[in-house]
Amino acid sequence: MTDLIVPGFYKRRKGALNDLGAFCQDRGRRALIIGGKMALEATEEPMVSNLKMAKVEAFVEWYGGECTWGNINRLADMASDKEVDLIIGVGGGKVLDTAKAVAYLAEVSCITVPTIAATCAAYTPLSIIYDDQGVYLENSGKAACPEGIFIDPDIIVRAPEKWLYSGIGDTLAKWYELRATTSGVAQSSWTIGGSSNGRVCYDIIKKFGPQAQKTIAGQGSSEALDYVIDAIIYYAGICSILGGEKFRGAAAHSIYMGFTQIPGMHNFGHGLLVGFGNLCLLALEGRNEREILEEIELARECGIPIKLKDIGVFLESELKMIADFAIKTNGIHNMPIKITSDMIVEAIKYIDNLSTKYFS
Repeated sequence: MTDLIVPGFYKRRKGALNDLGAFCQDRGRRALIIGGKMALEATEEPMVSNLKMAKVEAFVEWYGGECTWGNINRLADMASDKEVDLIIGVGGGKVLDTAKAVAYLAEVSCITVPTIAATCAAYTPLSIIYDDQGVYLENSGKAACPEGIFIDPDIIVRAPEKWLYSGIGDTLAKWYELRATTSGVAQSSWTIGGSSNGRVCYDIIKKFGPQAQKTIAGQGSSEALDYVIDAIIYYAGICSILGGEKFRGAAAHSIYMGFTQIPGMHNFGHGLLVGFGNLCLLALEGRNEREILEEIELARECGIPIKLKDIGVFLESELKMIADFAIKTNGIHNMPIKITSDMIVEAIKYIDNLSTKYFS
């Protein structure tokens, strides 16, 4: 890898959306705002008004409920019909992934406005594609790199608590997974940069995550929350870009993808399941009980599920289904050791038993 495409502008502060129009007016005059229903309720009026003041005409459309090729193609056709030169994605990860893919197909600029801090989707030129039922299909590089990212912590804090916890789980994976995937390969500037940024993500979450969790629970504001938002979106986004397809995903994301095969899991929260998968990854690596317990404690303090019952009730056959799908995904093959379906089931049960024993 010798070329990197990264966003050129990142703004995280109270009232950040007030600067959206001025940023957009230098990039186009017609914008298609693609959003989730709740995100549009929270942001549509001030955004459209701000864009109008900057002489940018705005069209608004719901993203469709899932990041599917059907929704992406429909919205890309709409962007073409309306002759827009900007796509603005507003919402969570699936919305932003949809918007980036639409911008890529329409060959126009993309701007992201995350209203939850649940993943690094606002930053990365990558879209995770699902089918109409919410089952994972693929990671697609047919996604525009956002030219600007606008984040208002006052909007983030009004979202349901679970989304920040989800973001923390996904961000911790940047350290656990990049440490695993880069451990058995020749070192380069990219592997060192990716894993070092993964460690930065981990250190920020460890220092500020528990306080950010309390801030979200109390619907307040704090520097800790601001720093955790930066870790989830900015620093984790850099990790994903540096890691690339070969290094950014491993067992934690593979286990998440396995969970998506269970119908009741589709709306549970990407990063919450990745967060549980992080702990399973540590077990698969054969890390000692003391280290794993320390990471379970950190996960617990940050609102991440640490027991199966925190996620749902699973039959033995469903655990096997999760594991069988996980070993078919690309991430599992990035692990430094060969992983089997039985090993994943054993790791899930081990973490569940350990957490139940010490954190009942």
